[in-house]
Amino acid sequence: MKPRGRPSNSCTADTVAVMLVAARKQFAAQGYAATSNRTVANAAGLAHTAIYNHFGSKAQLFTAVFLDVQDRLIFELQRSAARTPDEPAFPGALLDAIEELRAADPTYVEFLASMYVEVRRHPELRNVFQGEEPFPIVDVLRSLAASPGAKSALGKGEDPTWFWITFALGLAQLSALADTATFATTVEMFRQQFVHVPGADS
Repeated sequence: MKPRGRPSNSCTADTVAVMLVAARKQFAAQGYAATSNRTVANAAGLAHTAIYNHFGSKAQLFTAVFLDVQDRLIFELQRSAARTPDEPAFPGALLDAIEELRAADPTYVEFLASMYVEVRRHPELRNVFQGEEPFPIVDVLRSLAASPGAKSALGKGEDPTWFWITFALGLAQLSALADTATFATTVEMFRQQFVHVPGADS
């Protein structure tokens, strides 16, 4: 079975990459309902049929954008966590990842900030994102949340995965709404608060 939202192997990588960037920017700026395959194609400088050749529906295109953003987020999370393997991964890895995505292109986090609202609004997206098969990001967050000290830093609770998912979504919302200085100041405050959590070493 073809993975959710992934284009077929016959697609050229460069064309798909251009489509995904254009779609991410359109979804982030205009929202799901106001974005069409035709507007994405126009933004990408392609014929509108090109979108349909690679993605069967707008929902599949939206899912493909999420998978692309997810891959970049996973890369940044793992890269950050690898820098300090003997320390709790969170929240430092999340703060680093969101900052890296924001610096690379703000629409990465703007898309993340809006996507769960869009999923709740549109049944065709809800069917994909609330399916039985979890997306890889959930397992990555669960693994990093189990790093040394992470659970005790949060207090009680056997699986803090959804706490960190909520934390990440909150960061994305802040990044989308706040100016650069406010976002940077808030992130630094988080870093200072989590330098040492009482009981984390016990």
